[in-house]
Amino acid sequence: MSYELIAVTGPVGPELGARRRDVVEHAAAAVPGATRWTVHETSTSCAALVTTAPAGGTVAETRPAGTAARLTVATSPRGLTAAGGAREVGAEAGHVSLALAADGAVELTTDGVGFLPCYWGTVPDGVAVSTHLATLVSLGVSPEPDERGVVEYLAMHHPLGTRTLLRDARMLPAGGRLRWAPDVDVSVRAVPLFVPTGDVLSDDAVIATFAELWPQVVADAFDGPGEAALGLSGGLDSRAIAEAAVQIGLRPSTYTYGTPPTHEPVVAARVAAALGLDHVAIPVTGETVLAGGAQALDRLDGAHSASEMYELWFLDTLRSLTGTVVNGLAGGPLWGDDKAVGLTDPRAVLDRQWQRYAGDARLSAGFLAGELAERAPQLLRDSLADSLGGWDLGARDDMVLYWKIANRQVRWGNMLTNALRRSGVRAEAPFLDSRFLQLAARLSPQQRRNGNLYLRVHRELFPRTAGVPRSDDGNAPAALDHVYWSGETSYVTQLMGLTRRHPVSGARRAARLGGHMVRTRLRDVVGLEGPADRSERRRSVFPADVWLRTEPRYGERLGELLELGRHRIIDESAVAAQVSAVRAGRPAAPALLLGRVAAAGIWLSDYESRARARVPAGA
Repeated sequence: MSYELIAVTGPVGPELGARRRDVVEHAAAAVPGATRWTVHETSTSCAALVTTAPAGGTVAETRPAGTAARLTVATSPRGLTAAGGAREVGAEAGHVSLALAADGAVELTTDGVGFLPCYWGTVPDGVAVSTHLATLVSLGVSPEPDERGVVEYLAMHHPLGTRTLLRDARMLPAGGRLRWAPDVDVSVRAVPLFVPTGDVLSDDAVIATFAELWPQVVADAFDGPGEAALGLSGGLDSRAIAEAAVQIGLRPSTYTYGTPPTHEPVVAARVAAALGLDHVAIPVTGETVLAGGAQALDRLDGAHSASEMYELWFLDTLRSLTGTVVNGLAGGPLWGDDKAVGLTDPRAVLDRQWQRYAGDARLSAGFLAGELAERAPQLLRDSLADSLGGWDLGARDDMVLYWKIANRQVRWGNMLTNALRRSGVRAEAPFLDSRFLQLAARLSPQQRRNGNLYLRVHRELFPRTAGVPRSDDGNAPAALDHVYWSGETSYVTQLMGLTRRHPVSGARRAARLGGHMVRTRLRDVVGLEGPADRSERRRSVFPADVWLRTEPRYGERLGELLELGRHRIIDESAVAAQVSAVRAGRPAAPALLLGRVAAAGIWLSDYESRARARVPAGA
C-alpha cells in the first residue's frame, strides 16, 4: 500500500487529547486516496499512519520506542531500517520518521536528501506535521498563502529553501530533525548529506572510486520487489545506470516517452540496442497530454505542476511495465551542470540565476492580484539573493551546485518521488544514494567544469554507450571534453574552444543551436510557424507551446484547470482572458506558466476549503 504520516501535538489534558484525536481522524479522512488509518496517542500527541490507494509506492511500520512508538514511512525497507538516522542515508533509504516519547516529546526526522518530503507548522500550543502539505491545514495550520512562496513557485516551479505556498508551513530540510516538547519551543536543525568538503580526490582516484561503488549503488536500486524499469533518455545519467546494470549481469527493461523523429526516443533506443536491453517507446498522443491533471495536483505538494509532471499522464502504462522506476535524477548537477559554475562573485552568481527566471517572473506577475503584481519580480530577485546569501559563494566556483541540490533538486526533483509513490510506483534515484553523494562532495570545481571528468568516466567505464550521440547536441561522449556550459566565459568562447579541440563536435553543436534559433526567429518575426514547430518537436518530447496552438485536447484540459483555480491572490480577469485566448487558438502566455498558474489557484483554493471543513474549535 501507499502511506502518509500525520500528527498534531499540544498540552496535556483529557479534553485536549480527545480533541486532538478528533482533528487527526478528520484530517486522515481528508488525505487524498485514504482508505484506513491507525491512530497512536501519547499524553501530548496524536499521530496517524494513513493507508492510501493505489497500492505500492511506499512501505510503513510502527515500532515500539520505549513506552511509546516510532512511526515511519519509507520508499523501501532500507528506509524503515534507517529510521531516526537522518543524515547518514540518501535516496537508497528515503524515509520520514516520527518518534513519540513517553514523556510527551516528539521528534521528526527525514533522510539526508529529503527524498521523502515532510512538512510542519505551528498550531496553538503545539505543532502539526504531515507528509502531505495540504493536510497541515486540516490539522489546524493557517490556510493563508505565503506571497513570496507563490511568486517563487510561479517563476521557478518550486519555492526556495524550506518555504511552501502556506505562510505558516515549512518543509523539513534534508537531514532534518524537528523536536517538540511541552512548554519548549519547537526546534529544527538540519545536517544534509551533500555538503562541500576540502577532501578532494585526484581525477584517477575519482574514477577508481566511482568504478568501485557505482555497481553496488545500481544493484541496490534494482533490488526491490518485482521488476524495476529504467527511464532511459538520450543523456548521460540514465545511460550510466543502464550500462552499469548490464555490467553486473542485470537486464532491466527500459522505456522512454515519445517516438521518432524526436531526438530523445531515437537516442534512447540506440542506447538500449547497444546494451541489448528491451526498450519501450511510450507514444505521446492527444489522449495522453495533460491527462488526469486535477488528480495529479493531489499528488504534488506545491511544486511542479500537472503540465510538467509527465509521468502522471502515463500511469496506466507505467504501472503495467513496473512497480519501481529507476531514474537519473540529479546526476547532471552533481557532475557540474549549471551555467553559474565558474563564478565566485556573489553578484555574478545572482545575475546568472536571475537571467534564468526573470522572464517567467515578469510574465507570472501579470496573473497576480493587486499590488503583489508590481512587487513580484523584485520579490523573486530578493528571494534569490537571500537564498544564495546562505552559501559562501566565494569559497569555490562550483558552490552554486550545492545551492542547487539543496533547493531545486530537493524541492522540484523530489516531487517526482512524491507523485510516483502516491500513484503506486516506487522511485529509485542512484545519483542521490549516500555513497555516490559522498564521492560527489569530494569533486573539485575543476573536475566539474563543463562535465569534463564525467565525460572521461563515460569513455573509460561505459564504452558500449560512449559512442552513442547525446540527444541534446548529437555528439557522443567519446568525442567530447565539454558537455555543460559554465559561467566563467561566454558561451561563444566556450563553443569556439570546443570547436578547436573537436571540430566536428563543435560544428554539430553550433549547427543544431543556430538552426533552431533561425527557425524560432522566423516564427517570431514573420509568423512562419512550421519550421520552428518541427524543430521544437524534434528537440522536445513535450513541446508544450506547440501543443497549445495545435493540440485541441491540451488546450481544452489546460483551460479546465485554469478555471478550477479560484483564489484572491490570483487575478481572475487575467486568467479568464488567457482561457479565452487558449480556446480561440491564440495563446498569449507560455503553456507551462499557465499550468503553474492553474496549479497555484487550485492548491490555494483547496487550502481554504480544508480550513472551512476543519473540526470546529469547540468540538
